Amino acid sequence: MIVEFLTEIPGISSLLVAGISIPIAGAILLMARTVFLSKELTVFKSWKLLLSGSIFLAAAVFLWYDSVTKVGASKEGLLAGPLETVVVLILAWFFLKEKLRKMQLLGVIIAISGFLATVLSSSLQLNLQLSTSLTIGDFEAISAIAFAAGVIFMTKLFERHSSSEASGASLLISGLILTAILILCPSSTLHPGVRDWIFLALFSLVPLAGALLYVVGLNRIGASLTSTIASSNILFTLFFQLLLRGIGIRTNIPENILLAVVGGALGVVGIYLIHVENDLLFRKI
Repeated sequence: MIVEFLTEIPGISSLLVAGISIPIAGAILLMARTVFLSKELTVFKSWKLLLSGSIFLAAAVFLWYDSVTKVGASKEGLLAGPLETVVVLILAWFFLKEKLRKMQLLGVIIAISGFLATVLSSSLQLNLQLSTSLTIGDFEAISAIAFAAGVIFMTKLFERHSSSEASGASLLISGLILTAILILCPSSTLHPGVRDWIFLALFSLVPLAGALLYVVGLNRIGASLTSTIASSNILFTLFFQLLLRGIGIRTNIPENILLAVVGGALGVVGIYLIHVENDLLFRKI
């Protein structure tokens, strides 16, 4: 949601936010590992996996940020969250040869139901034709499933290197790719002032904290609970935006709030069911 407010500032575009904040977050994460933990960086030896995953992640981050500016943080999360999880599962089944179980298939059905409900929440009038319900921002949110492709490469990377090291390196490389695009396409954004640069630098702490908390969650409480807690933020974002609108602050939220909430709730349940099976198997082992 912070991205949505940042891009409301004249001179700051979604590409600028991504191109500045993401590489800073990655650099801080890697620096903390080498300087404070005195750990050697070996992740760059797997440069093919790192570069491939970072390209997909760079595309996903840009589409994610740009979608937020068009349809709002809440709807972007409601659309992308369940769909990303489903696509990761399908790609893992196809490329990594992971088995699909009945509980996961049920989760897929529920998650897709939530996605469809969110698409239809664009209007107070229920329109069952998806082609007329989808906007450019919706397509960008859906296209952000490029993140799912990046996850497949990152999964292989995590098998060879620590999660914090791989996360920091992927943030750094994907961020530098976006920075390069920003430099090559100067017309894509206006020139921000000193205050705006301070906002951008501070915002870099958000993806940094997100990556760290997710990694810690995976190690401490498992994939299902971590993913469920992480995915529930899409509902919290919607509720927080409703609260801000209630006190007079303009926010971009779906027209049909009830349908959006139903879609979000179905998405969270579907994500939980998709991940819980893997946790149960892991505990048995």
